[in-house]
Amino acid sequence: MSSYRLIVHCHDQRWGQFDSDGPQAREHLLALAARLPGAEGFQLQWQQAVGEQRLLHSGPDGLKVLSSQALYRDMPAP
Repeated sequence: MSSYRLIVHCHDQRWGQFDSDGPQAREHLLALAARLPGAEGFQLQWQQAVGEQRLLHSGPDGLKVLSSQALYRDMPAP
């Protein structure tokens, strides 16, 4: 399963980001991107998850995952 991130800037100001995962993650972000035209000042940066960072706890019961976070890398616009 792939995870994608779309980072949105408008007139050189960062507006935020949208993360999507699941079987149709890419299609969902493509639909969103279509509503943010460059002619109106939007700049879009695409990223794809390439790994995961995990915080682990080791105790007498073994290892436990306390948290995990996807690691993203820039990708060309689809």
